[in-house]
Amino acid sequence: MTMARLRAGAGRALITPPVGFPMGGWSNQLHERSSGNDMDLTATVLIVTDGTTSAAMAELDLCLVTDEQAAGMRRAIGEAAGVPVPAVRVTATHNHSAPVTGELTGAGWMFEGLDAVAPYMAMVTENLAGAARMARANLEPVTVGHGTGTSPLAVNRRTDMPTGEVRVGHNWAGPVDHTVRVARLDGDSGAPVATIVHYSAHPTTLAGGNRYVTPDYPGPVRRIVEDSLGGRCLFLQGTPGDIGPVETFVDELEPYRRLGTMLGHDAAAAASRSTGRVTRQRIVEGQDPSTWLAFYEYEPQPPADETLRVASRTVMMPVRSDLGDPVALRSEATSRRADLKAALERRADAFDLRELRVQTKGLVMRAERAESFAGMDAYPLEVHGLRIGPLAFIGVPLEPFIELGRAIAAGSAFGETFVSGYTNGYRSYLPTIDEWARGGYEVDICPFRPEAATMLVEAGVALLAELAG
Repeated sequence: MTMARLRAGAGRALITPPVGFPMGGWSNQLHERSSGNDMDLTATVLIVTDGTTSAAMAELDLCLVTDEQAAGMRRAIGEAAGVPVPAVRVTATHNHSAPVTGELTGAGWMFEGLDAVAPYMAMVTENLAGAARMARANLEPVTVGHGTGTSPLAVNRRTDMPTGEVRVGHNWAGPVDHTVRVARLDGDSGAPVATIVHYSAHPTTLAGGNRYVTPDYPGPVRRIVEDSLGGRCLFLQGTPGDIGPVETFVDELEPYRRLGTMLGHDAAAAASRSTGRVTRQRIVEGQDPSTWLAFYEYEPQPPADETLRVASRTVMMPVRSDLGDPVALRSEATSRRADLKAALERRADAFDLRELRVQTKGLVMRAERAESFAGMDAYPLEVHGLRIGPLAFIGVPLEPFIELGRAIAAGSAFGETFVSGYTNGYRSYLPTIDEWARGGYEVDICPFRPEAATMLVEAGVALLAELAG
């Protein structure tokens, strides 16, 4: 009996906003609208099928998408490509120089042009569906390969200050993962239909003084890989809750381009060393006795693993008890937002405006968190799993610390395991248990109790075992 071969196709759409669109990512920026677009933002969809099971993977150059937005995108992709919605995953790169997509990316502490956000997000969803149709139309037989490399772009970002507090900066001695993981889905010609690049680092090269929409470093990564290998490149953000780039919070555009180019070349090198095409070498009979050269022939071997499987698990994540009263927090956030608007109208100085924006953002985030988890002792969080041959992909709607992603991957029996945050929604940071004692921004904003980290790792490892069958 001949088994059906895996087929895959990729499609891409632009999601670049118009110039002058509300620009999110930072609460300490003094501007609200972009001055230009330095590189296009993209949405890329990969469809894989074995003729019975189909799955879709999408990545897009946004900071994050809410649970509701992600659900709409998954439905649109599923309908466009004929893929069951549970088999669709959507991952944001977590780009911080992206347009505003909702309350948590700027709309909660900004005022200008916000009526354009909902139509923009509707366009993003529509374009994702178009990319999915393109991917479906481009299906062709593929062979799956994988490889790894390293790149020094990442550094731990939780740094101890002389005052004893923890701030977001550079902690050169902290946990980090410099591994570049790549997957190749090669057509019969040997050229990639798609290359998947996975790396863990916040795309926060640019800071509040930057006025240009960019994809940050993932954009140049894709461009370099595609120029080097062909096909489409998808960038999967890893688990960078406590990880940032080695150059961060700058206002100039050159560093993000350079860092992305560096990582892109490192990824392309790893992908060039990897291939799923297996051959058996043997010496050609009847060698010419007058030459010193040995001649060989190569017999292609069938792929060792073409299993396609989708699974998910719901983890009841324990909610912390100190989230505050949602009504009181929303009232305080609304009041502070009014203070900010008044300060803008009277043209207050830059220091006061920045302080008010940061305060407003903090209150908005706490109000949204308290509202989302009101009355809950535990939150049902989806851990999504996808197997493509020897590869496993785990996605969660969180910003997990790097050690959590590594712990999940360490429990895997697969040839390579790609663990990603920012997948199918967003529910804030998830620190390791050890980091709770240090405190800091990521710990303060996390909605879950410390033991949730262990629960997530256990669920991820169990899901990997289920995918392995």
